[in-house]
Amino acid sequence: MSSTGSVQQTGKNSWKLTVSGGFNGSGKRIRYTKTVHCSGGTVGAQEKDARKQLALFIAEIERGQMATSGKMTIAQFYEYWKTHYGKKNLEQSTLAFNDITFKRINEQLGHLRLDKIEPKHLLSFYTTLAEPGTKKVRGKTTTGCLSSTTMKRYHALLSSLLNKAVQWGFIPFNPCKRVEAPRAPKIPKEIYSLEYLGKLLHALEQTEIKYQSMTLLALTGGLRREELFGLEWKHIDFENNTVRIEQASVCIPGKVILKGTKNLSSNRLISIPESVIILLKQYKSEQNAARLRFGDKWQKSGRVFTTGNGTPMHPALYNKWLSQFTLDNDLPHLSPHMLRHMSATYLIAGGTDIRTVSGKLGHAHTSTTMNIYSHLLMSAEQETASTIEAFLAQASETAN
Repeated sequence: MSSTGSVQQTGKNSWKLTVSGGFNGSGKRIRYTKTVHCSGGTVGAQEKDARKQLALFIAEIERGQMATSGKMTIAQFYEYWKTHYGKKNLEQSTLAFNDITFKRINEQLGHLRLDKIEPKHLLSFYTTLAEPGTKKVRGKTTTGCLSSTTMKRYHALLSSLLNKAVQWGFIPFNPCKRVEAPRAPKIPKEIYSLEYLGKLLHALEQTEIKYQSMTLLALTGGLRREELFGLEWKHIDFENNTVRIEQASVCIPGKVILKGTKNLSSNRLISIPESVIILLKQYKSEQNAARLRFGDKWQKSGRVFTTGNGTPMHPALYNKWLSQFTLDNDLPHLSPHMLRHMSATYLIAGGTDIRTVSGKLGHAHTSTTMNIYSHLLMSAEQETASTIEAFLAQASETAN
């Protein structure tokens, strides 16, 4: 809470203290007042004493002894926070993502008053998040658990909300600071066998060229889904077999918009296998033919992946297609993000150094790549022992 106050003489030795203390549940500013008796023979001495008492008064309010705005529930405060902060400072895609995240928070904590939220409520919520059956695949609840990253998103949103509640004077402290962010057991990324890859590639050959192109581009380039659908034809260099990543296509309620990439490191130029470039050329020819058929009705978006009339394709449609594709071909569940992990897996297994892999994926820090794929790096490191042993044996034979 960031309180400000003033003092005003109201009598011979009486002074009125006024403190501005945030807003109430209706959005109206709260003001606290208090009349005090001040000592001193002059007005200046009394004012000095009044300001000392004002400081104590502010401290008393900030400890929550006089707070009343905390009567707003966390569900009510979330809407207030969106109006007075979120819509002015956050991107539309972030707000839409927060709405999705808050749904689960609202189910368990939404009814609680801000001033009644205690660490025990947060711990109970985090325990629920860690239970089996909280994860959904293909829109259905599974026996799986949420990842640590997903669980921490709930904590991050709650902490951000309650920090603002403190700053605006709704509550004296943030209870999130008294608990640790939730954690889930770290599950190593799955290593996809060559047999699985072979089945996937064979099945892809039977699909339309648009979906072949986007799947193989995501797989060989290690692109995030939003980066894949943010591509425009101008980003593809058919002569040098490269693709430039500089924007992302994200979903918000009712529409798809373009935004910048996740971070500066995500802006990158990546090499693509010639076979994929050839496939993209064929796909572009088909798209050009469709454009001629539609004539003036064709939507000039410039995007690589579009609907039948040229409008940007909704990224979520690709998830839906992949789910049905894997079901039809008796393959394990596959998501666009899993294609990105497959790309990293094959690069590391093939001996590509971690800095190069990190750059390909657009990670801000090499440490991010190392943390995600530590199990693969450990496997590669263990192989160095055999390499050294063979070298020592060869050296010994040479000496003899």
